[in-house]
Amino acid sequence: MEQHTPPPADPRYDLLDQAMDDRRLELGLRWKDVAVRAGTSEQALRDIRRGRSFPRDLTIRRLEETLGWAPGSVRAVLDGGEPEVAAAQVDHSGSSVPTEKGLSWTIQDGYPVYHLTRMIRGNPVTVSQVVRDQRSREQIERELNQLMDMAVVIWRD
Repeated sequence: MEQHTPPPADPRYDLLDQAMDDRRLELGLRWKDVAVRAGTSEQALRDIRRGRSFPRDLTIRRLEETLGWAPGSVRAVLDGGEPEVAAAQVDHSGSSVPTEKGLSWTIQDGYPVYHLTRMIRGNPVTVSQVVRDQRSREQIERELNQLMDMAVVIWRD
């Protein structure tokens, strides 16, 4: 019986794993949190970190958003460079980590707090939601948009 030997580990993924781990710790996140926010499973994330699979473009983008990295950071690390922190980000203690469509999140008391800011009649209005369960970012965004729609109706009345 022939045994299948896995290919040797790609050292570039050790660099990616270390960079992701450093950033995860800076943000006070668990690997489980990173996986959930990036819209992937913990096993899929582990496979990416170990070099057993290469993430698709959407997964790369979501990982970069989750870690507060600028676009292209994952590939930069795999090419031997350093990740770049997204321009709108500052330190993790109460700071905002940008995502798509005006959605951002912070960590407070170990939980993510998502924020959605829109301009209403020339004034910035922000709705926020603490997330203590495993809802997807898409579901949270839908809920925040519903809250924002109610704020718009109230503001106009």
